[in-house]
Amino acid sequence: MKVELVLSSKATLGEGMNLFPDGRMRWVDLPNGLSYIWDGASNELWHSQREELSKVLPWRDGSILLSQTAIIFLDQANNEVERIDLHNQESNLRCSDAVALPNGEILVGILDRDLTPNRSRLIQVKLDRSVVEIVSIASISNGITILADGKTVAWADSPRKEIEVFDFDIYSGVVSNRRLFAKLPDGIGLVDGMCADKDGGVWAALWAGSGVAHFDKSGNLDEVVRFDSPNVTSCAFDRDENLIITTGTATLSSDQLERYPGAGGLWKIPRTEHGTSSAPLYTAQF
Repeated sequence: MKVELVLSSKATLGEGMNLFPDGRMRWVDLPNGLSYIWDGASNELWHSQREELSKVLPWRDGSILLSQTAIIFLDQANNEVERIDLHNQESNLRCSDAVALPNGEILVGILDRDLTPNRSRLIQVKLDRSVVEIVSIASISNGITILADGKTVAWADSPRKEIEVFDFDIYSGVVSNRRLFAKLPDGIGLVDGMCADKDGGVWAALWAGSGVAHFDKSGNLDEVVRFDSPNVTSCAFDRDENLIITTGTATLSSDQLERYPGAGGLWKIPRTEHGTSSAPLYTAQF
């Protein structure tokens, strides 16, 4: 399957690729607190901050930043109008991946910045700003996506080498019934960011796996696409249904950086190659 390097950016930890309602994509260089807009041809710095920034979500009145210690709401003019503090810097925790649910609430992963086992969790932020703990003990709460039916949430605790799913009830807002969806074979890497396709399947970025994997609606691994960037971090469909993939240079030696000049860049699998399209996407409604 053809994979193209579309932006050579040398991001330390490119992450959080996400399509916005305006047809452009947001992604971040997480440890450097930078967020960019990718429009398919050019890359523009959109936001910078001192804290780490793991993802940007669409909000009905602007954007939501998943910052190190808080969820930050920006209006259409990119002014901060509200924040929900989740923890303090001394905790050494930070936000990881996040997704808007069909009812407008959001799910957010929290992890320890040193990746200390059993300090990670998965939370749901309700429309009234209250926080519900969905998973209380994990090691690296990572990729989160909503499957095509709008009633199933997929999530990964990366070291477990599994993708799990939960039921989501749009009327009650309850996330429940955690269970196994897919098991990764040895030697494939770890699941990082994920996105869902219209057929009920999942594309997963493979950290330390040099590629992305596709799981069908039954959780069967049916495709692994590899390319020259060891640490693959997130993936999302763009407005033309191409699969856009972020990568990072973090943890790579100088020899590896020379060997993999596309590390830290954006990569693309064209729609004509992967042959599917995006599951429905949702906007936070706080």
